[in-house]
Amino acid sequence: MSVRDEREPLDPRTTSLYDYALFRRGIEPDGRVPAGGYPVPGEPPGTGLRFGEAARIVTELLGDALDDPDPARAAANLDRRLHERGVHRNNAQHHITRLPLPDETTARSLGRQLVRTATDPAALTVGIDLVGRLGGPEDVPRLTSLAVLQDLLRPVVHALSALRCDTRVLIELADVLAPDDHEPLVSELASRDDPAARHWLLNMPMGLRTSSSQARHIALAVRLADLLDDTVDTAVLAQGGRLLTRMALETGSSAEILAYKPAAAVYEALVRQAHRLPPTLDHHAILLSLALDLSSGPPVLLDWRPGLREELLDRLDSLLSTPDWSAIPDGDHAHRERYRAEWILRMRREPFARTASDGLRIHVVERDPELGDRVETRILLDGRPLVPRLFPNGLSPSPEHILDPDLLRATPEEHEVRLSTAYCDEGCCGTLSMTVQRDGNHVVWHSRHQDGIGPRLPEYRFDATAYDAEVERARTDDTWCRPARRTARLIATGLRERPDLLTRWDVPSHSCTTAGPYEDTVEVHFYYGPGVGTDPADDEVTHWLHFTWSLADDGRRPEERAAAALDRLATADPKTYSRITGGNREYAESLGLRAQDDG
Repeated sequence: MSVRDEREPLDPRTTSLYDYALFRRGIEPDGRVPAGGYPVPGEPPGTGLRFGEAARIVTELLGDALDDPDPARAAANLDRRLHERGVHRNNAQHHITRLPLPDETTARSLGRQLVRTATDPAALTVGIDLVGRLGGPEDVPRLTSLAVLQDLLRPVVHALSALRCDTRVLIELADVLAPDDHEPLVSELASRDDPAARHWLLNMPMGLRTSSSQARHIALAVRLADLLDDTVDTAVLAQGGRLLTRMALETGSSAEILAYKPAAAVYEALVRQAHRLPPTLDHHAILLSLALDLSSGPPVLLDWRPGLREELLDRLDSLLSTPDWSAIPDGDHAHRERYRAEWILRMRREPFARTASDGLRIHVVERDPELGDRVETRILLDGRPLVPRLFPNGLSPSPEHILDPDLLRATPEEHEVRLSTAYCDEGCCGTLSMTVQRDGNHVVWHSRHQDGIGPRLPEYRFDATAYDAEVERARTDDTWCRPARRTARLIATGLRERPDLLTRWDVPSHSCTTAGPYEDTVEVHFYYGPGVGTDPADDEVTHWLHFTWSLADDGRRPEERAAAALDRLATADPKTYSRITGGNREYAESLGLRAQDDG
């Protein structure tokens, strides 16, 4: 019997969250904390509190607690009343930081009592904030213990930062957390001019949530530009490649790589030293990602010395073509490694297929699975990527959005194409749109809108024959596409061509995706509800349901899997074999359907 099995679970109604955190850590045999942290018991049911109402409640209840000279009684009352009033921890954290604390001694005692005894997450968050503002080094161990609870890491790190805790405390905490939960710790460590912090950042595991802006912060903190000489450790070279790749990601704002002033010099130093890296699968993926970005991503827009970018691509091409490197993807790999190896095989020639830089060129780039499941249709005009150059608030479109429906095909009749919409909202930061029209021997792109929100595309004229050939090449070339994604694309194409397959079941909108970068499962998402239009988020819609139909890989070819899925949609209502993953729970129950949690 394991240690976990020998211990009885604690009662969240009577056990403080601090004791609960200690209990959960104590029953973990390897000391590791699961991704996202331990679930927090005791969260009150959602009450729909408005922002102002929550602020008033927090102000009122905290004021009453600070007026009580007995910190134990004050903490118990605040703990109970915040729970009864339905204040969520996020509301408590947001408002407590704005409240003045005239009696710091009383507030400090209340905070420490809440940290030790609170059973309600909102009350505990109040305690963490008070201790962070008014506590001392003696509070650090208890705060650190609470960081393992779900959604409490960020307020705990904020408090630890305010208390100027030792860097070693943050590193020890990071070492027990999942890499995808490191973000607040990384931000704090990157802000410290501390050799221990820099050493950890240079060796930290990077998760999917290591953001583009965070990568630039790390590169500046570790002084990456000063490290890449012929004596640097190869682990630092690899970490530098990971940082550059993440900085080059399109994120819905200007790519961080364009704001990183030493970028071109760092690319040059890293590529010139790349031959020193051992030819592993991970290193191959890093160097291929660099090549993809240097070929068609935002780094193309850097201020390059003439010919340097092309030279670096040639160096990467030569290195990755050597026997030692080209053999890497061939072996029998573990689950995640197999997906990365297959990605390398699909993408390895894409950045090195040189064509004339003038006119239109379309690159379909699948990202390293370690960076997610994104595939970008990078449109280059005269060798420069269009979306990062003109519309940094957007993202390059997916091939499913732009190529599968053949939106770039030119005809004598003008039609509008929306290349990208701002990450926030069209009404906020606009779209990148243009019209496409054949004009004799030319194809013309230009902006229709004079005063619309978003950039105005200059007029471009292309030779019609060359234009048609490039669009057709990009549309029909699916060498980048893994089988699961091909299955999803074929299903989506079938539904686009036969909309009656879903409208017969009162389903107005749908999407088809893979379940993730390391999954072969295909997911069909669709909405259902009386009066639901194409946007079920409309405030006027009160009855709608979001369904997810998961199609596990059964070993058949994508064409066969897609055909079988379409045949089933033609004969059976998908609501009867899909799970409900969103929408109005009461409406689902009225239809005799039971809503399920996604996953």
